[in-house]
Amino acid sequence: MVQRRREVRESYALSCSSLFFFIALLYSSSAELTDKGVNYEVLALIGIKSSLIDPHGVLMNWDDTAVDPCSWNMISCSADGFVLSLGAPSQDLSGTLSSSIGNLTYLQTVLLQNNYITGHIPPEIGKLMKLKTLDLSTNNFTGQIPSTLSASTNLQYL
Repeated sequence: MVQRRREVRESYALSCSSLFFFIALLYSSSAELTDKGVNYEVLALIGIKSSLIDPHGVLMNWDDTAVDPCSWNMISCSADGFVLSLGAPSQDLSGTLSSSIGNLTYLQTVLLQNNYITGHIPPEIGKLMKLKTLDLSTNNFTGQIPSTLSASTNLQYL
């Protein structure tokens, strides 16, 4: 009887520690997922890619089935796995800049200068509260700089 109680306690302790480990692992994952298990940043970047024409294929390894975009060309990430930088200057990109850029909430740097991107700068760019550097110069944007960009109080270079 004593042996059986000991086995039950050990089994319970093992189950509790396994559950704790699983929960810790789940919460330690820094990539934010949708309810379907897709990384929000992957969705945002695929939105950007789909609105651009990429004649040199520099965005070719941007995969909509990926969980982690940190190994993609033109992207750099934090140690926690959040997208910090999107840099594709002088790549002959054309098309428009997708409003999904506003969903890259950890983004600090956007370098898309010297391309052929057209249309309006999406007002959603003002949702990037951590943005420090935004270089969209030498493109073919029309309209004004969105007033929403004034909310990006960390912006140092425009």
